[in-house]
Amino acid sequence: MKRKGTKLIALALVTLLMSITLLTGCGGAAPEESSGQDGAKDLPTVGITTGSSGTSWRNIMIDALEQVGTEYKDAGKIADYKIVNNVNNGDATEQANIIRDFISQGVNIILVNPNSPDALNGVIKEAQDAGILVLAFDATVTAPDVVNVTLDHYAWNEKNVQFIADAIGGKGNVIQVYGLDGHPANNERIQATDDVLESYPDIKMIASTSGGWDQTKAKEVTTQIIGSGQQIDGVITQDSMGFGVLSAFQDAGKLPKVMFGDPGTAFFKEWKKLRDAGADFKACAQPNPPGIGGTGFRIALNLYNGKEFREGLLDGTTYFYQVSSFYTDENFDEAWEMLKDKPDDYLLSEIMPQDKVDELFQDPITE
Repeated sequence: MKRKGTKLIALALVTLLMSITLLTGCGGAAPEESSGQDGAKDLPTVGITTGSSGTSWRNIMIDALEQVGTEYKDAGKIADYKIVNNVNNGDATEQANIIRDFISQGVNIILVNPNSPDALNGVIKEAQDAGILVLAFDATVTAPDVVNVTLDHYAWNEKNVQFIADAIGGKGNVIQVYGLDGHPANNERIQATDDVLESYPDIKMIASTSGGWDQTKAKEVTTQIIGSGQQIDGVITQDSMGFGVLSAFQDAGKLPKVMFGDPGTAFFKEWKKLRDAGADFKACAQPNPPGIGGTGFRIALNLYNGKEFREGLLDGTTYFYQVSSFYTDENFDEAWEMLKDKPDDYLLSEIMPQDKVDELFQDPITE
């Protein structure tokens, strides 16, 4: 009886060992899984190429990317993120090499603020062929199957230029200090300037040059233009340059009748001084939120997790972020209340909250 019981126990042990072998494979180790629990994808690693840095707008944009990246990492929604800035601002070749580095590092998502609408298309395809999700933010690319998250830069500047043209009564001399040469956003803004001024034959563009989205450079080129001695009635410029442009005029003891100004503390301080002094000076300011990078980050993670945009929200492959605020003398005080206690390099910005981003997608995510 005892011998029979021992045999039964041995048989049971052999059966158990065979079952374990079948479950775990010949090597005895559990099979590797390519996805997380319940079929979900593994936590992604995100590579971010900003294209340029060093200006107040770009620094705030990078802060927004870090804010969302840290939020997601702390919440266990991503494995990690890495931000790489260009050494040579605006250089598309360098940016392509940064993207290739991300590909070799095996990232899952690449966020790109592109320095060209089409020069990156080849390397973007390399990333897509490697199974990497690519999203462009702030400016757009023409590469297929890439979601672009941006302002409508044409409409944005169209509104600014229209205000300036009307403020000088449809006639006079204007100058334009624009952003980075060749940058997609800058290209669209310049086109808007040209199209608006076509309707104003009595407005003469006497100078148009790059300020590189940099206050110091914008001041330098404006000083040179003022030095020509020509009458300047209006100034068409862009964010991150308005304060520098205005400083050049103040140093020369002159003022344009109207200009676009930065939606930030430094410009608004000077604007307030001129208003209080009763100067013959008007301005408009419209935010181009640096937080667009953070908004793009949120949208990219939803796309990576398999979410699809609601019908009608994309224009082709582009999502146009809507900015509702536009400041003139009429509502100056509203902006000043938000800026008066902020540091000089502060700019009005916003990042779309997660719940609002989720509402852009079918079957909104609920936490």
